[in-house]
Amino acid sequence: MLNNFSDSTRTAQHDEVEPDELVVIFDAIKRHWGILATCIAVAVAASAMLWAAVPSHWKASAVLQIGQLPLLPATLIESSEQAAERFNRRQFQDQVLAAVDFPQDDGGDSRARLLRKTLKAAAGKNTNFVDVSIEGLSRTDAKTNLDAAIQTLVKAHDERLAPLMKNLEDRLANNARQMHEAISEKESLQVNLKNTASSSLKFEANLLIESQLSMRAEAIRALIAEHALLTDLHTQTVAFPTAVIGTVFIPAAPGSPSLSLFLAIGVIIGVVAGWGAILFFERRRAIDSLIPKSVMDELNNSGMKIGMEFT
Repeated sequence: MLNNFSDSTRTAQHDEVEPDELVVIFDAIKRHWGILATCIAVAVAASAMLWAAVPSHWKASAVLQIGQLPLLPATLIESSEQAAERFNRRQFQDQVLAAVDFPQDDGGDSRARLLRKTLKAAAGKNTNFVDVSIEGLSRTDAKTNLDAAIQTLVKAHDERLAPLMKNLEDRLANNARQMHEAISEKESLQVNLKNTASSSLKFEANLLIESQLSMRAEAIRALIAEHALLTDLHTQTVAFPTAVIGTVFIPAAPGSPSLSLFLAIGVIIGVVAGWGAILFFERRRAIDSLIPKSVMDELNNSGMKIGMEFT
């Protein structure tokens, strides 16, 4: 019972202390509100000046479609995840830097450092789309950097696609040649069959020519089917290349630095600095209140006498 009563008493005393502490804090702020306001104003002004000194960055972004290979079933040139990973490779970034005439050694060039730092790509889940973004020191620089990055990927995909497209075009040309030969042979056999029908040739010769005509017709149908398939592959590959979907988006205002963020940080720093100054003056006030005024005057007079003796 005694312990329970003691615990409840301490709890009650603790609850009574908290309001008193809050009153002390508010009284201290009232006494030194000018110091707190000055610290906040100075910190906010310094933050605004720092924000104005930091170079502005514009962000350009676009959605990139990954092209297809002339294969069945439909196959991407590379997966969207692999394409997004390319943008993080230093070799790829070097190619982008070369495309915009930036030094690849980015140690002393802020534009090259910004390009490497902000070139980002994210693959769409279960799609052939990649979101690409990059920053520049102006809207024009941002668009130029983004165009260079996209064209670097397009060039890499075109190099991978080129031999397959050449093979497809060769197959189309071969198909056209075989089709021409098959049609010519068919026409020739039809002429022969017509001549045979009007002559006294044997019945077996007619059957042979008709059999050859049937084979040529079957070959022509197969060539027509092959031509349709190859044409669809060619059309599909040309219709869905690696390219930007829609337009490049660049906001009118710079994305960074953020003025609101700088001002918020300034307010926080000002509050912390102001509260520190208030604690300092409150401690001085508490010390002064503990020492009687007569003692303080005597200490001051003693200090002045000592100083005069030294002089």
